[in-house]
Amino acid sequence: MSQLSALVDKLLTNVSSGYFPEGHISEQIFPFVGVTQKTGKLGKYSNQHLRVESSYVGGRGAYRRVEPIVRSSATYEIDSHGLEGLVTPDDVRNVETPFQAEQDEVLGLATQLWVEKEVILSTALADTATITQNVTLSGTSQFNDYDNSDPLARFSTARLAVKDGCGKFPDTAWMDSKVMNYLRFHPQMLDNLGYKFSRSGGLTDDELARALMVKRVLVADVSYNTAVEGQADTLASAWGKHMWFGVCPEQAAVRQMSAGYRLGYAGKQPRQVYKYAVNNPPESTAVLCSDEYDFLIANVGAIYLIKSCIA
Repeated sequence: MSQLSALVDKLLTNVSSGYFPEGHISEQIFPFVGVTQKTGKLGKYSNQHLRVESSYVGGRGAYRRVEPIVRSSATYEIDSHGLEGLVTPDDVRNVETPFQAEQDEVLGLATQLWVEKEVILSTALADTATITQNVTLSGTSQFNDYDNSDPLARFSTARLAVKDGCGKFPDTAWMDSKVMNYLRFHPQMLDNLGYKFSRSGGLTDDELARALMVKRVLVADVSYNTAVEGQADTLASAWGKHMWFGVCPEQAAVRQMSAGYRLGYAGKQPRQVYKYAVNNPPESTAVLCSDEYDFLIANVGAIYLIKSCIA
C-alpha cells in the first residue's frame, strides 16, 4: 500500500497577483465644484466686454452708452452611477488569505466605477464633433516616428489655438502613459532641452512640462477590458493614443477661464460604499458602490486635441 498521500498547494499569504489601475486622471483635469442640487446652471460671460468701442468725449458730449456685460448659462446634471455585489457565507468560509471576501468585493466595484469614469471623460474629450480644435495625426507625423515627426510644431499649434480660442495659453496637458513614453525619448524633445546626447533615461515629468510649456502634465495609466465576458481578456488604454492641451485651473473660482468643471455633491466623496444584510442566500451581505458626477465642458475654445499621436 502506498505511503504517499495527496498534497494540496497552499496559497501564499503575503502576495497576490492582479491589475488594479492607479493612474486615474479623470478627477484631476477639471476643477471640482460641489453642488447641492442634481441640476443647475453655470454662469458664463460672453466676450462683449472685450470689444473696442469708441470712447472719446469732450465738452458737453454725453458718454456713449454700451452693454459691456452679456451673461448666459450652461446646464449641468449630476448623473448617478452604482454597482452592487454580493458576499455570501460560503464566500467568507472558502476565500483564504491573501484573498478577502468583502474587501475584494468593495475593491472590485470601486475599480469598475472609476474605470468607467475615465472612459466617459476620455470619450467625450476625444470626440472631434465636440472638441472642434483638433488635428488627427497619421503615418510619419505620429510621434513614434522619431525621424520624421515634429511634436514641437504640433504643440506650438495647439497652444496658439487655445490662446486664440479663449484668450489664455493652456496650463495643462494630459495623455496616456504610452504617448508619454514616446515623448520622453523623442530626439526633438531631448534636443530642445539640451539633452540630445546625455539623457539615457529620457525626460522627467517636470522637463516634459517645460518642453510643452504648461504648468501641469497629467499622465493616465488606466487600462480596461474590452473583451466580451467569457472571452479572452483584451486590455486597452482608457485614454487612447491621444493628448490634449487645455486651460484647467486646479481650483474653481468666479470669473475664471476653464475648459470645464467636474461637478459632484458637496461634502460627498467619490465612490461611496454601502452594505446591508440580505437573506437570499441567508446571512449574506450586499455591497453597493456609488458615484455621482457630471463633467461639464464649459469652453471648447480652451481645449485642443491631438488625436492618434502614436500608431
